[in-house]
Amino acid sequence: MKPVKLDETDIKVLELTKQYISGEKLAKILGISRAAVWKRIKKLEELGYRFSHSKKGYLLKETSPYLLENEVKPLLNTQLLGNEYLWFKTVSSTNDIGKEKNFPEGTVIVAEEQTKGRGRKGRKWVSVAEKGLYFSIVLKPKLPINKILQHALLFPLAITKTIEEFTSIKPYVKWPNDIYINGKKVSGVLIETEIENNEIKKAVVGIGINVNLTKEELEPVKEIATSLALEAGMPIDRKRFFAKLLKNLENMYQDFIENKLNVVKEVNELLLWKGEKVFVIDECKVVSGKIVGLNPVGGLVIEKNGKKEEFYTGDVSLRKQLSVN
Repeated sequence: MKPVKLDETDIKVLELTKQYISGEKLAKILGISRAAVWKRIKKLEELGYRFSHSKKGYLLKETSPYLLENEVKPLLNTQLLGNEYLWFKTVSSTNDIGKEKNFPEGTVIVAEEQTKGRGRKGRKWVSVAEKGLYFSIVLKPKLPINKILQHALLFPLAITKTIEEFTSIKPYVKWPNDIYINGKKVSGVLIETEIENNEIKKAVVGIGINVNLTKEELEPVKEIATSLALEAGMPIDRKRFFAKLLKNLENMYQDFIENKLNVVKEVNELLLWKGEKVFVIDECKVVSGKIVGLNPVGGLVIEKNGKKEEFYTGDVSLRKQLSVN
């Protein structure tokens, strides 16, 4: 499967059709046949662009709602993330693509829809076409393995900060990698790492965010999931939100690599259910207790009967039987 990119001729068609232009004139300017012009228009329409067809010629009426490279890159203000930008209409999983090849660091892989999107421990992630953000980032941090949990916490931190900046909504981080608003999940992160010589050689960071999903689309998971649009009470500009998120991710990632960002301290202040009694499900073990916070390396600290216990893997729930997908 190849990513979809607009070539120079496609971009030229978009520029020239900002005002009415005949197919004959388009063909002459582009140096192609009228039939080829028609094929270009049809291709662009399949990619979400809307044109008026009349005796006057063609007129671009609506730009594409998709997160195409030529739609997002002009909004980006990054040095690393998005230099290599791969867009797909539908894929099984963006993380699977990120693991396939040795992509350069900073590669961003975006899909409008995932047919086999997944969260931690193989749980399915609902991916409604054109309504969310489903993407992966390829990173090569070369960090010691003892920083793996701090590195993982970096991404939910960046997502919460971006949501708050963009919508003024206060999200929280459900340890270790989910983002919640008003008690419901709005985003999740799945990181798949390659370890070599006790060092993180490569990390494929998969991120899913419910951006503009409606009540109807979230009906099967309405008790545990929400979207930014539902919480904000209005549609969210996916392109601008995505560009802002990538910028924040890049800034925080660079600061973390250079030891300028205390991820644990930041996440500790945004920790969901802090001070509340929860259940931690770790493999076959279930422990109940009050969340105290995070330890210096990002592990979760639970207090039960005056004793503290630390966790480095597992799921946190208000119920003994974990139900969040």
